[in-house]
Amino acid sequence: MKKEEEKLSKFPEMLSKMRRERGVSQKKAATDLGISQALLSHYEKGIRECGLDFVIKCSQYYGVTTDYLLGISDSRNGMSDDFLSSIQVNEGKSVKNLSHCTKFMLDMASAAMTATGEKHSNYLYDYFLMVAYRGSLTLAKAGVLPKELFKIDYTIARDLASAAIALQDAKFVLIEDKSRTGIDEKPFEPLCKMINEAEEYILSNYVF
Repeated sequence: MKKEEEKLSKFPEMLSKMRRERGVSQKKAATDLGISQALLSHYEKGIRECGLDFVIKCSQYYGVTTDYLLGISDSRNGMSDDFLSSIQVNEGKSVKNLSHCTKFMLDMASAAMTATGEKHSNYLYDYFLMVAYRGSLTLAKAGVLPKELFKIDYTIARDLASAAIALQDAKFVLIEDKSRTGIDEKPFEPLCKMINEAEEYILSNYVF
């Protein structure tokens, strides 16, 4: 019983940790979750206990399982390490590390997308959709999957999928690049108009 109580007591710590990982203020998180900032502060400090409905709402908000939030499980998505370790590919290689790496990237990208606003929320889904589709095309080319699954010719679909992935990559970088501080444009004045026009075209037609 004591061990279970210790696990459950991790909820305040996990609640605060997930908010910091997501990169949102306590005020914003409280607003999004439909409670006051003062109440969220009490939950994060363990001063007050919340109800089950709030735990569920938090798990949906932060994209993790309720067991992870409560400290019962170390798996954010509910998939056990034992299951991942049991899956083997050629030469005894396990997909465990690959799965963890993918999950880590999804967690980090999801937090970044959420922090930049809801209008960017589809980027992450589209990116991994195209990656999975591109991988399926490769398996079809190798004869592992039937080519009849695809309506588009393999060569054309492969090129289009690769272009889509590259475009999503560019979107991610553009959203997260906060490093530009400006330069003296005078030495580059002949190029500035052309560059501005070209970038406006790209932004208008391919990004937002």
